[in-house]
Amino acid sequence: MEDLQQLVRECLVNNRRSQEQLYRKFYPALFLLCRKFFSQPEEAVEVLNDGMLQVFTQLEKYDAAKGELFNWVYTVVRNTALDKIRKKKWPVHAAIEEDVIVTQNNIMSKLAWEDIYKLLDTLSPSTRAVCTLFYLEGFPIKEIGEMLQQSPGTVKWHLSETRSKLKPILEQYYLK
Repeated sequence: MEDLQQLVRECLVNNRRSQEQLYRKFYPALFLLCRKFFSQPEEAVEVLNDGMLQVFTQLEKYDAAKGELFNWVYTVVRNTALDKIRKKKWPVHAAIEEDVIVTQNNIMSKLAWEDIYKLLDTLSPSTRAVCTLFYLEGFPIKEIGEMLQQSPGTVKWHLSETRSKLKPILEQYYLK
């Protein structure tokens, strides 16, 4: 723990080696996070790098009393990914009003990461983001709508789209 605190102190004075060490320490988990949102590994790395730049430029805002450094970094990188998704102009779909049934034991939680990425790659970027936030990150519909600046109805539409696109694939390959 002391090593991490020392690393943060060195990063605060722009020590490039310490920044690289912190980057490498968190890279595996943060890459997996970014990969959930973006189908191309290059795009995931780009967002990860943008997020880590935010981390290093805002590191003085980190408060150890409020939580672990990794959780703060994870949130900064996730928000960077969401910002990129918001800024892109995705096709707008008509929202449908349908109740979304949430189950604690969803199939996504039972798959290997490689399989989840293959499934996510079949979705449009905006639908992929909603799916990731809802099923993998556990955010409620209202918060997802606020994060992505979408109405709850649009978020529900994306969840419906996720189910309609993934159900045949899951039935064919994973639910035998």
